[in-house]
Amino acid sequence: MTWARIIKRLQQISICRLILLSLLLLNWAGPVRAESLVTGISDNTIAISSNFTGAELVLFGTVERDAQTIARRQGYDIVVIVRGPQQAVTVRRKESIVGVWVNRQSWTFDDAYGFLAILSNRPLSDIASENTLDSFAIGLTRQDFEFSNGEATFSTATRLEFSNALLRQMQSRELYIQNEAGVEFLSNALFTARIAVPAYVPVGGFEAEIMLFGDGALLSRQQVSLEVRKTGFEQLTFSLATQQPLLYGILAVILAVVSGWLASIMFKRD
Repeated sequence: MTWARIIKRLQQISICRLILLSLLLLNWAGPVRAESLVTGISDNTIAISSNFTGAELVLFGTVERDAQTIARRQGYDIVVIVRGPQQAVTVRRKESIVGVWVNRQSWTFDDAYGFLAILSNRPLSDIASENTLDSFAIGLTRQDFEFSNGEATFSTATRLEFSNALLRQMQSRELYIQNEAGVEFLSNALFTARIAVPAYVPVGGFEAEIMLFGDGALLSRQQVSLEVRKTGFEQLTFSLATQQPLLYGILAVILAVVSGWLASIMFKRD
């Protein structure tokens, strides 16, 4: 047997021993275990009718963990983020000119959420580090909305000013919510969250994201889809206006003419 064959044989034996040792270590350590979420929501569809004054969604869930999973020193934390359909929102800044307030500057956010609710069981700063919160955009002030290219010449300070104005505008309409006591743990693993939906919520697809934290780290996340839609006569007029605008306009003109004719007959003086 030549030296080259001997060296090659020794290399094969070393590789086989390394593979065998790795398999033994994996079998001894066992499969990696981690916490997981099991969640549900009270209703996946919100129907808007003529007498709709708002709704409340109840999200509930539990944390499942294997017996071999290490215990968390600070327990678990839950963050729930509900996002509505994205839409363009224009924010304007007024200035006084000769005693008259007029719009001088405007900023259009191209992908602002029509609804945004962020709920947690305790203050966000106690749940995770600033870097973690920033990376997952957890918090109203951590949202990064896109803006129109035509207004890209605005300074960073002006952009921040308009971003804060957008947050104030949406919060005043109860469309943006941040509640750091909105999630309640009923036990060490069972939790629930109540999400208030205002009367003027936009229609479309919504997404609820549930995030599980432990000792400052993100352990698991899950998403639940829901929908807000109009029903009855509101759905008919909405569908006509968006899908058949010409027919909707003709019907609106006819209705106005007929209403005016009927009013002239009813209130006609002799």
